[in-house]
Amino acid sequence: MSKSPVQKKPKPKASKQQAHANYMPPLPQRKQKKSRKKLFKTAAWLGCLLLVAGVAYTSYSLIVNDGTRQSRDLLTRLVSPQQPQPKFGKVISVEPALPYDAAATKALILQTNKTFNTPITSGIRKQVVRYTSSDQDGNEIPVYARVYAPTNLANGAKLPVFAFAPGTTGIDDRCAASLERPQVANWANYDSLMAAYAAKGYLVIITDYQGMRDAKRTHHYMVGSQEGRAVLDSIRVLKNLDTTKSVVDTSNIFVSGYSQGGHAALWADMLARDYAPELSLKGLVGFGPVSDVRTTLTDITRGANINWFGPFLLTSYPDYYRTNYDTSKYLLPKWQESLTSDIATQCINTVIPHWGKNPAAIYQPSFLSALASGNWGSEYADFARDLDKNRAGTIATATPKLINHGRRDNVVLASQSETLRVRLCGLGGGTTTLKIYPTATHYDTMVQSYNDTLVWMNAVKAGRQVVSSCQ
Repeated sequence: MSKSPVQKKPKPKASKQQAHANYMPPLPQRKQKKSRKKLFKTAAWLGCLLLVAGVAYTSYSLIVNDGTRQSRDLLTRLVSPQQPQPKFGKVISVEPALPYDAAATKALILQTNKTFNTPITSGIRKQVVRYTSSDQDGNEIPVYARVYAPTNLANGAKLPVFAFAPGTTGIDDRCAASLERPQVANWANYDSLMAAYAAKGYLVIITDYQGMRDAKRTHHYMVGSQEGRAVLDSIRVLKNLDTTKSVVDTSNIFVSGYSQGGHAALWADMLARDYAPELSLKGLVGFGPVSDVRTTLTDITRGANINWFGPFLLTSYPDYYRTNYDTSKYLLPKWQESLTSDIATQCINTVIPHWGKNPAAIYQPSFLSALASGNWGSEYADFARDLDKNRAGTIATATPKLINHGRRDNVVLASQSETLRVRLCGLGGGTTTLKIYPTATHYDTMVQSYNDTLVWMNAVKAGRQVVSSCQ
Protein backbone atom coordinates (compact mmCIF):
# COMPACT_ATOMS: atom_id res chain seq x y z
CA MET A 1 0.00 0.00 0.00
CA SER A 2 1.60 3.30 -1.05
CA LYS A 3 1.96 6.17 1.31
CA SER A 4 0.33 9.46 0.57
CA PRO A 5 2.75 12.34 0.13
CA VAL A 6 3.16 14.47 3.26
CA GLN A 7 1.53 17.80 2.83
CA LYS A 8 3.72 20.75 3.92
CA LYS A 9 2.00 23.58 5.58
CA PRO A 10 2.74 26.88 3.88
CA LYS A 11 4.63 29.42 5.99
CA PRO A 12 2.57 32.42 6.92
CA LYS A 13 3.57 35.49 5.01
CA ALA A 14 5.03 38.32 7.09
CA SER A 15 3.21 41.52 7.03
CA LYS A 16 4.87 44.49 5.37
CA GLN A 17 5.41 46.02 8.79
CA GLN A 18 7.15 42.88 10.12
CA ALA A 19 9.24 42.55 6.99
CA HIS A 20 10.46 46.11 7.37
CA ALA A 21 11.32 45.55 11.03
CA ASN A 22 13.39 42.41 10.30
CA TYR A 23 15.20 43.80 7.28
CA MET A 24 19.03 44.24 7.62
CA PRO A 25 20.73 45.62 4.56
CA PRO A 26 23.89 43.71 3.52
CA LEU A 27 27.24 45.34 4.38
CA PRO A 28 28.57 46.99 1.24
CA GLN A 29 31.28 44.86 -0.38
CA ARG A 30 33.85 47.69 -0.26
CA LYS A 31 33.48 48.11 3.51
CA GLN A 32 33.85 44.36 4.08
CA LYS A 33 37.18 44.36 2.21
CA LYS A 34 38.39 47.41 4.07
CA SER A 35 37.50 45.87 7.42
CA ARG A 36 39.30 42.64 6.57
CA LYS A 37 42.35 44.56 5.34
CA LYS A 38 42.52 46.61 8.52
CA LEU A 39 42.22 43.47 10.66
CA PHE A 40 44.98 41.78 8.66
CA LYS A 41 47.31 44.77 9.05
CA THR A 42 46.72 44.86 12.79
CA ALA A 43 47.39 41.13 13.15
CA ALA A 44 50.52 41.39 11.00
CA TRP A 45 51.82 44.34 13.02
CA LEU A 46 51.29 42.52 16.31
CA GLY A 47 52.94 39.42 14.90
CA CYS A 48 56.01 41.38 13.79
CA LEU A 49 56.26 43.05 17.18
CA LEU A 50 56.16 39.70 18.94
CA LEU A 51 58.75 38.28 16.52
CA VAL A 52 61.13 41.23 17.05
CA ALA A 53 60.74 40.96 20.81
CA GLY A 54 61.37 37.23 20.66
CA VAL A 55 64.48 37.55 18.49
CA ALA A 56 65.82 40.39 20.63
CA TYR A 57 65.24 38.39 23.78
CA THR A 58 66.98 35.32 22.39
CA SER A 59 69.91 37.36 21.08
CA TYR A 60 70.38 39.27 24.29
CA SER A 61 70.12 36.11 26.40
CA LEU A 62 72.80 34.41 24.29
CA ILE A 63 75.19 37.34 24.60
CA VAL A 64 74.64 38.48 28.17
CA ASN A 65 73.53 35.23 29.72
CA ASP A 66 74.26 35.94 33.35
CA GLY A 67 71.33 33.80 34.41
CA THR A 68 69.61 36.52 36.40
CA ARG A 69 66.02 37.68 36.39
CA GLN A 70 67.36 41.21 36.28
CA SER A 71 68.87 40.81 32.79
CA ARG A 72 65.57 39.45 31.46
CA ASP A 73 63.70 42.35 33.02
CA LEU A 74 66.19 44.76 31.44
CA LEU A 75 65.52 43.32 28.00
CA THR A 76 61.76 43.62 28.52
CA ARG A 77 62.18 47.28 29.34
CA LEU A 78 64.41 47.85 26.32
CA VAL A 79 62.01 46.35 23.76
CA SER A 80 58.75 47.52 25.34
CA PRO A 81 57.11 50.31 23.30
CA GLN A 82 55.85 51.82 26.54
CA GLN A 83 59.39 52.10 27.96
CA PRO A 84 61.93 53.14 25.29
CA GLN A 85 65.61 52.33 25.74
CA PRO A 86 67.39 54.77 28.04
CA LYS A 87 70.00 56.93 26.40
CA PHE A 88 73.27 56.18 28.16
CA GLY A 89 76.56 57.90 27.44
CA LYS A 90 75.24 61.27 28.56
CA VAL A 91 77.81 63.70 29.99
CA ILE A 92 77.24 64.41 33.70
CA SER A 93 80.23 66.65 34.39
CA VAL A 94 83.45 67.80 32.76
CA GLU A 95 86.70 68.89 34.37
CA PRO A 96 88.84 71.66 32.84
CA ALA A 97 91.03 70.46 29.96
CA LEU A 98 94.76 70.01 30.55
CA PRO A 99 96.85 70.97 27.48
CA TYR A 100 100.21 69.49 26.47
CA ASP A 101 102.23 71.12 23.72
CA ALA A 102 104.17 68.95 21.26
CA ALA A 103 107.30 68.80 23.43
CA ALA A 104 105.34 67.94 26.57
CA THR A 105 103.39 65.29 24.66
CA LYS A 106 106.58 63.58 23.50
CA ALA A 107 108.05 63.73 27.00
CA LEU A 108 104.87 62.10 28.33
CA ILE A 109 105.04 59.29 25.74
CA LEU A 110 108.71 58.64 26.52
CA GLN A 111 107.80 57.79 30.12
CA THR A 112 106.63 54.36 28.91
CA ASN A 113 107.93 54.08 25.35
CA LYS A 114 111.65 54.78 25.69
CA THR A 115 112.36 54.13 22.01
CA PHE A 116 109.61 56.40 20.65
CA ASN A 117 111.25 58.43 17.87
CA THR A 118 108.36 59.57 15.68
CA PRO A 119 108.11 63.32 15.12
CA ILE A 120 105.28 64.95 17.06
CA THR A 121 103.47 67.61 15.07
CA SER A 122 100.59 68.19 17.46
CA GLY A 123 100.06 68.67 21.12
CA ILE A 124 97.19 66.97 22.92
CA ARG A 125 94.44 67.93 25.32
CA LYS A 126 93.36 65.74 28.24
CA GLN A 127 89.94 66.06 29.83
CA VAL A 128 88.27 64.05 32.61
CA VAL A 129 84.54 63.45 32.17
CA ARG A 130 81.82 61.75 34.16
CA TYR A 131 79.11 60.03 32.16
CA THR A 132 76.14 57.68 32.44
CA SER A 133 76.31 53.97 31.82
CA SER A 134 73.94 51.11 32.61
CA ASP A 135 73.95 48.56 35.41
CA GLN A 136 72.52 45.04 35.09
CA ASP A 137 69.03 46.35 35.92
CA GLY A 138 69.07 49.05 33.25
CA ASN A 139 69.57 51.87 35.74
CA GLU A 140 71.78 54.87 35.01
CA ILE A 141 75.08 54.77 36.88
CA PRO A 142 78.00 57.23 36.84
CA VAL A 143 81.36 56.28 35.36
CA TYR A 144 84.54 58.34 34.86
CA ALA A 145 86.66 58.51 31.72
CA ARG A 146 89.56 60.49 30.28
CA VAL A 147 89.58 61.96 26.78
CA TYR A 148 92.80 62.69 24.86
CA ALA A 149 92.59 64.63 21.60
CA PRO A 150 95.20 66.13 19.27
CA THR A 151 95.05 69.92 19.22
CA ASN A 152 96.49 70.70 15.77
CA LEU A 153 93.45 69.95 13.60
CA ALA A 154 92.65 71.16 10.10
CA ASN A 155 89.23 72.67 9.57
CA GLY A 156 86.62 69.96 9.12
CA ALA A 157 88.99 67.19 10.22
CA LYS A 158 87.45 64.02 11.65
CA LEU A 159 89.29 61.83 14.14
CA PRO A 160 89.16 58.03 14.32
CA VAL A 161 88.29 56.70 17.78
CA PHE A 162 90.54 54.60 20.02
CA ALA A 163 88.22 53.55 22.88
CA PHE A 164 90.39 51.91 25.51
CA ALA A 165 89.73 49.92 28.69
CA PRO A 166 92.54 49.69 31.27
CA GLY A 167 94.03 46.69 32.98
CA THR A 168 93.27 45.86 36.57
CA THR A 169 93.99 48.74 38.93
CA GLY A 170 91.97 47.46 41.90
CA ILE A 171 88.40 47.30 43.17
CA ASP A 172 88.37 50.05 45.78
CA ASP A 173 87.33 53.57 44.73
CA ARG A 174 90.79 54.98 45.34
CA CYS A 175 92.18 52.49 42.79
CA ALA A 176 90.17 53.95 39.88
CA ALA A 177 92.36 54.26 36.79
CA SER A 178 91.43 57.92 36.35
CA LEU A 179 93.06 58.67 39.73
CA GLU A 180 96.43 57.19 38.77
CA ARG A 181 99.49 59.25 39.65
CA PRO A 182 102.43 57.31 38.16
CA GLN A 183 105.02 59.33 40.07
CA VAL A 184 103.40 58.07 43.30
CA ALA A 185 102.06 54.63 42.30
CA ASN A 186 102.53 53.37 38.75
CA TRP A 187 99.55 51.24 37.66
CA ALA A 188 100.68 51.23 33.99
CA ASN A 189 100.94 55.00 33.35
CA TYR A 190 97.90 55.19 31.11
CA ASP A 191 98.41 58.93 30.52
CA SER A 192 101.62 58.05 28.70
CA LEU A 193 100.19 55.09 26.80
CA MET A 194 97.11 57.01 25.62
CA ALA A 195 99.11 60.09 24.61
CA ALA A 196 100.98 57.93 22.10
CA TYR A 197 97.75 57.22 20.19
CA ALA A 198 96.34 60.75 20.49
CA ALA A 199 99.61 62.12 19.09
CA LYS A 200 99.00 59.97 16.00
CA GLY A 201 95.66 61.56 15.29
CA TYR A 202 93.30 59.36 17.27
CA LEU A 203 90.52 60.61 19.49
CA VAL A 204 91.20 58.53 22.59
CA ILE A 205 88.86 57.76 25.46
CA ILE A 206 89.86 55.51 28.35
CA THR A 207 87.07 54.52 30.70
CA ASP A 208 87.08 53.56 34.34
CA TYR A 209 84.70 50.76 35.25
CA GLN A 210 81.32 50.71 36.94
CA GLY A 211 81.54 51.20 40.70
CA MET A 212 84.85 53.07 40.67
CA ARG A 213 84.81 56.46 42.41
CA ASP A 214 81.24 55.57 43.36
CA ALA A 215 80.66 55.01 47.07
CA LYS A 216 77.20 53.52 46.41
CA ARG A 217 78.44 50.61 44.32
CA THR A 218 81.08 47.88 44.17
CA HIS A 219 83.25 47.62 41.09
CA HIS A 220 82.06 44.34 39.57
CA TYR A 221 85.43 43.04 38.54
CA MET A 222 85.60 40.74 35.50
CA VAL A 223 81.88 40.89 34.75
CA GLY A 224 82.04 41.06 30.97
CA SER A 225 78.65 42.57 30.24
CA GLN A 226 79.22 45.35 32.77
CA GLU A 227 82.66 46.15 31.36
CA GLY A 228 81.42 46.07 27.78
CA ARG A 229 78.60 48.50 28.48
CA ALA A 230 81.06 50.96 30.02
CA VAL A 231 83.24 50.86 26.88
CA LEU A 232 80.31 51.36 24.50
CA ASP A 233 78.82 54.17 26.58
CA SER A 234 82.21 55.91 26.68
CA ILE A 235 82.15 56.03 22.87
CA ARG A 236 78.71 57.63 23.02
CA VAL A 237 80.25 60.30 25.26
CA LEU A 238 82.43 61.48 22.37
CA LYS A 239 79.29 62.19 20.37
CA ASN A 240 77.79 64.19 23.26
CA LEU A 241 80.84 66.07 24.56
CA ASP A 242 81.08 69.67 23.33
CA THR A 243 84.83 69.46 22.70
CA THR A 244 84.67 66.28 20.59
CA LYS A 245 81.23 65.88 18.98
CA SER A 246 82.17 67.85 15.87
CA VAL A 247 85.39 65.92 15.19
CA VAL A 248 84.52 62.29 16.03
CA ASP A 249 84.66 59.96 13.03
CA THR A 250 81.88 57.47 13.75
CA SER A 251 82.89 55.37 10.74
CA ASN A 252 86.27 54.49 12.30
CA ILE A 253 85.77 53.28 15.88
CA PHE A 254 88.29 50.88 17.43
CA VAL A 255 87.66 49.24 20.81
CA SER A 256 90.76 48.17 22.66
CA GLY A 257 92.07 47.18 26.04
CA TYR A 258 94.90 45.76 28.08
CA SER A 259 94.58 42.69 30.34
CA GLN A 260 91.21 43.18 32.08
CA GLY A 261 90.58 45.86 29.47
CA GLY A 262 91.05 43.33 26.68
CA HIS A 263 88.24 41.36 28.29
CA ALA A 264 86.14 44.53 28.30
CA ALA A 265 86.88 45.25 24.63
CA LEU A 266 85.96 41.71 23.58
CA TRP A 267 82.68 42.02 25.47
CA ALA A 268 81.97 45.45 23.99
CA ASP A 269 82.34 43.87 20.55
CA MET A 270 79.88 41.09 21.45
CA LEU A 271 77.35 43.51 22.94
CA ALA A 272 77.53 46.28 20.35
CA ARG A 273 74.91 45.00 17.91
CA ASP A 274 72.18 44.86 20.57
CA TYR A 275 73.28 47.37 23.19
CA ALA A 276 74.61 50.12 20.92
CA PRO A 277 73.30 49.41 17.40
CA GLU A 278 74.04 52.99 16.32
CA LEU A 279 77.78 52.31 16.73
CA SER A 280 79.62 50.52 13.95
CA LEU A 281 82.91 49.10 15.24
CA LYS A 282 85.78 49.17 12.76
CA GLY A 283 88.20 46.96 14.69
CA LEU A 284 89.26 45.49 18.03
CA VAL A 285 92.71 45.40 19.64
CA GLY A 286 93.56 43.33 22.72
CA PHE A 287 96.89 43.61 24.54
CA GLY A 288 97.58 40.55 26.71
CA PRO A 289 93.82 40.18 27.14
CA VAL A 290 91.89 38.07 29.60
CA SER A 291 89.47 36.16 27.40
CA ASP A 292 88.53 33.33 29.77
CA VAL A 293 88.18 34.16 33.46
CA ARG A 294 88.20 30.54 34.63
CA THR A 295 91.36 29.83 32.65
CA THR A 296 93.06 32.91 34.12
CA LEU A 297 92.34 31.66 37.63
CA THR A 298 93.30 28.08 36.77
CA ASP A 299 96.65 29.24 35.44
CA ILE A 300 97.87 30.00 38.97
CA THR A 301 98.55 26.23 39.05
CA ARG A 302 100.60 26.57 35.85
CA GLY A 303 102.97 29.33 36.91
CA ALA A 304 100.88 32.46 36.36
CA ASN A 305 101.77 35.15 38.90
CA ILE A 306 98.19 36.28 39.52
CA ASN A 307 97.40 34.81 42.93
CA TRP A 308 95.36 37.86 43.94
CA PHE A 309 92.88 37.14 41.12
CA GLY A 310 90.77 34.72 43.18
CA PRO A 311 90.15 37.12 46.10
CA PHE A 312 89.12 39.83 43.61
CA LEU A 313 86.61 37.48 41.97
CA LEU A 314 85.29 36.23 45.31
CA THR A 315 84.53 39.85 46.19
CA SER A 316 82.98 40.86 42.87
CA TYR A 317 80.86 37.91 41.77
CA PRO A 318 78.74 37.34 44.90
CA ASP A 319 77.70 41.00 44.83
CA TYR A 320 76.88 41.07 41.11
CA TYR A 321 75.16 37.70 40.86
CA ARG A 322 73.57 38.01 44.32
CA THR A 323 74.88 34.60 45.27
CA ASN A 324 76.65 33.72 48.49
CA TYR A 325 79.84 31.72 48.09
CA ASP A 326 81.29 29.86 51.04
CA THR A 327 84.76 31.43 50.99
CA SER A 328 86.03 28.80 53.42
CA LYS A 329 85.98 26.36 50.50
CA TYR A 330 88.34 28.57 48.52
CA LEU A 331 90.61 30.57 50.83
CA LEU A 332 92.72 29.68 53.83
CA PRO A 333 91.39 31.04 57.17
CA LYS A 334 93.81 33.96 57.24
CA TRP A 335 92.44 35.35 53.97
CA GLN A 336 88.80 34.61 54.74
CA GLU A 337 88.91 36.88 57.74
CA SER A 338 90.67 39.78 56.04
CA LEU A 339 89.10 39.61 52.57
CA THR A 340 87.03 42.80 52.86
CA SER A 341 89.87 44.90 54.26
CA ASP A 342 92.38 43.41 51.81
CA ILE A 343 90.28 44.46 48.84
CA ALA A 344 89.75 47.92 50.30
CA THR A 345 93.45 48.60 50.80
CA GLN A 346 95.26 46.97 47.87
CA CYS A 347 95.62 48.54 44.43
CA ILE A 348 97.43 46.77 41.61
CA ASN A 349 100.88 48.04 42.60
CA THR A 350 100.69 46.29 45.99
CA VAL A 351 98.75 43.09 45.26
CA ILE A 352 101.79 40.89 44.64
CA PRO A 353 103.66 41.92 47.80
CA HIS A 354 100.42 41.54 49.78
CA TRP A 355 99.19 38.14 48.55
CA GLY A 356 102.56 36.75 47.54
CA LYS A 357 103.58 34.39 44.76
CA ASN A 358 102.68 31.04 46.33
CA PRO A 359 99.09 29.92 45.64
CA ALA A 360 99.34 27.30 48.37
CA ALA A 361 99.67 30.13 50.90
CA ILE A 362 96.32 31.61 49.81
CA TYR A 363 93.97 28.86 48.59
CA GLN A 364 92.57 25.71 50.17
CA PRO A 365 94.41 22.57 48.98
CA SER A 366 91.16 21.00 47.73
CA PHE A 367 90.41 24.03 45.57
CA LEU A 368 93.91 24.05 44.09
CA SER A 369 93.45 20.35 43.25
CA ALA A 370 90.19 21.15 41.50
CA LEU A 371 91.93 23.90 39.51
CA ALA A 372 94.83 21.68 38.53
CA SER A 373 92.64 18.74 37.48
CA GLY A 374 89.87 20.76 35.86
CA ASN A 375 87.36 18.71 37.84
CA TRP A 376 85.47 21.27 39.90
CA GLY A 377 82.63 18.95 40.79
CA SER A 378 79.51 20.06 42.65
CA GLU A 379 81.48 21.65 45.47
CA TYR A 380 82.59 24.58 43.30
CA ALA A 381 79.81 24.46 40.69
CA ASP A 382 78.26 27.83 41.58
CA PHE A 383 81.58 29.64 41.20
CA ALA A 384 82.44 27.78 37.99
CA ARG A 385 79.04 28.70 36.53
CA ASP A 386 79.60 32.41 37.14
CA LEU A 387 83.15 32.31 35.82
CA ASP A 388 82.00 30.68 32.60
CA LYS A 389 79.32 33.32 32.04
CA ASN A 390 82.16 35.76 31.45
CA ARG A 391 84.09 33.91 28.77
CA ALA A 392 84.73 36.33 25.89
CA GLY A 393 84.84 35.77 22.15
CA THR A 394 81.91 33.36 22.11
CA ILE A 395 79.84 34.76 19.23
CA ALA A 396 80.82 35.65 15.69
CA THR A 397 81.12 39.34 14.87
CA ALA A 398 82.20 41.05 11.68
CA THR A 399 84.83 43.12 13.52
CA PRO A 400 88.47 42.52 12.53
CA LYS A 401 90.47 41.59 15.64
CA LEU A 402 94.12 42.04 16.53
CA ILE A 403 95.41 40.18 19.59
CA ASN A 404 98.91 41.14 20.80
CA HIS A 405 100.48 38.96 23.47
CA GLY A 406 103.91 38.60 25.04
CA ARG A 407 105.49 35.16 25.04
CA ARG A 408 107.05 35.96 28.43
CA ASP A 409 103.76 37.10 29.95
CA ASN A 410 103.51 35.32 33.32
CA VAL A 411 100.27 37.01 34.42
CA VAL A 412 97.88 36.19 31.56
CA LEU A 413 99.62 33.30 29.83
CA ALA A 414 100.07 33.50 26.07
CA SER A 415 98.39 30.10 25.72
CA GLN A 416 95.09 31.80 26.60
CA SER A 417 95.28 33.99 23.51
CA GLU A 418 96.15 30.97 21.37
CA THR A 419 92.97 29.31 22.63
CA LEU A 420 91.09 32.54 21.90
CA ARG A 421 92.47 32.51 18.34
CA VAL A 422 91.18 28.99 17.78
CA ARG A 423 87.78 29.92 19.21
CA LEU A 424 87.43 33.07 17.10
CA CYS A 425 88.59 31.35 13.94
CA GLY A 426 86.06 28.59 14.54
CA LEU A 427 83.27 31.13 14.89
CA GLY A 428 84.11 32.95 11.68
CA GLY A 429 83.22 36.61 11.23
CA GLY A 430 85.89 39.28 10.99
CA THR A 431 89.57 38.51 10.45
CA THR A 432 91.49 37.40 13.53
CA THR A 433 95.19 38.26 13.78
CA LEU A 434 97.27 36.94 16.68
CA LYS A 435 100.77 38.37 17.08
CA ILE A 436 103.08 36.92 19.74
CA TYR A 437 106.06 39.03 20.84
CA PRO A 438 108.90 36.69 21.90
CA THR A 439 110.50 39.01 24.48
CA ALA A 440 107.43 40.87 25.72
CA THR A 441 106.09 40.48 29.25
CA HIS A 442 102.63 41.35 30.49
CA TYR A 443 103.88 44.82 31.35
CA ASP A 444 105.50 45.91 28.08
CA THR A 445 103.31 44.25 25.44
CA MET A 446 101.56 47.55 24.71
CA VAL A 447 104.83 49.34 24.07
CA GLN A 448 106.38 46.56 21.96
CA SER A 449 103.27 46.26 19.80
CA TYR A 450 102.62 50.00 19.40
CA ASN A 451 103.96 50.47 15.86
CA ASP A 452 102.39 47.23 14.61
CA THR A 453 99.06 48.25 16.08
CA LEU A 454 99.11 51.59 14.25
CA VAL A 455 99.97 49.86 10.97
CA TRP A 456 97.13 47.35 11.46
CA MET A 457 94.55 50.02 12.31
CA ASN A 458 95.60 52.15 9.33
CA ALA A 459 95.15 49.12 7.07
CA VAL A 460 91.71 48.39 8.49
CA LYS A 461 90.66 52.03 8.11
CA ALA A 462 91.79 51.98 4.47
CA GLY A 463 89.93 48.75 3.77
CA ARG A 464 93.12 46.82 3.01
CA GLN A 465 93.40 43.13 3.75
CA VAL A 466 95.20 42.27 7.01
CA VAL A 467 97.02 39.08 7.90
CA SER A 468 94.76 36.29 9.13
CA SER A 469 95.90 33.82 11.78
CA CYS A 470 93.13 31.37 10.93
CA GLN A 471 94.89 29.46 8.13
